[in-house]
Amino acid sequence: MKKFKTTFQDIHYQRRKPNFCLCTALKVLEFFYGSIINFKNYLYEKNILKEAKTPLSVICVGNLTTGGVGKTPIVIKLAQDISKKEKIAIISRGYGAKLQNKEPNIIKDFDKIYFENGQLCGDEPFQSAKKANSNTMVITCKDRKKAIEKAYQMGCTTAILDDGFSNRKVKKDRTIIVIDSKMRFGNNHLLPLGPLREPVSEIKRADEIILVNKEDKDIDDAVKWAENFNKKLYVADLTPFKIYNSVTKAQITAPKKQSAIAFCAIGQAEQFFNFAKNYYDLKEEISFADHHKYEKKDIKELMKIAKSKNTNI
Repeated sequence: MKKFKTTFQDIHYQRRKPNFCLCTALKVLEFFYGSIINFKNYLYEKNILKEAKTPLSVICVGNLTTGGVGKTPIVIKLAQDISKKEKIAIISRGYGAKLQNKEPNIIKDFDKIYFENGQLCGDEPFQSAKKANSNTMVITCKDRKKAIEKAYQMGCTTAILDDGFSNRKVKKDRTIIVIDSKMRFGNNHLLPLGPLREPVSEIKRADEIILVNKEDKDIDDAVKWAENFNKKLYVADLTPFKIYNSVTKAQITAPKKQSAIAFCAIGQAEQFFNFAKNYYDLKEEISFADHHKYEKKDIKELMKIAKSKNTNI
């Protein structure tokens, strides 16, 4: 049931070793990808290409790798703090959304969310909209500059980019790099051989690093590793704390260790599975690709697996 993206994540984080032919092909593609990225960054460093200044203060919360490291929860917390004093906009590309994103889409203005779920607008922007207060709007657009201009027209003074480190078309006033303390940079290779979207050396463009601790037993070692980058460093604990029924929203307290299958569609699934094991006897762990849109056939297949494993849930 694992999809194409999940297979590559296993290679990137050394859970699976590619055969010789695949490894060779990925190395060749990595060389070409790296050449393009390095050339782009060279053009910006030499001011041949220039980052556009915008009328707003721009904060970028990004990462060097693919997959989920915890950027969106940090964006939400940052927005909650800054919006106590000023009107702000959270800007996302709207990955996986059905909406076109060539022009700005207002997911939430200061008063209202315009979507009932994340299927149209994207799950991360929808989550940000649900957590945002009346001083915060949420916009999706592929063109960050257009989105920022829209936010300015709506009266915002600060824009927070949820992702966007690799996009250098807009000048950032503050850049935060988020790193998973366990996964770090995986096998330290660029795409597609590894998870890196940018060379590690590009961390020089960051002002701060947030090391996300997902129940990492070796967090002290991770902190020492991160200190080598000589950036202002923060550690954020990202720990699940409850189980609840997604239909009724009721919290499930002290569940018995019933047998169950567990499935998810997030960048790094291990934390979810480890958390679930505290409460359930997992007979199967099933990972879908990050941001996977569940279809009826997926549900039928999951029910089939649950039945074959004779689980309670």
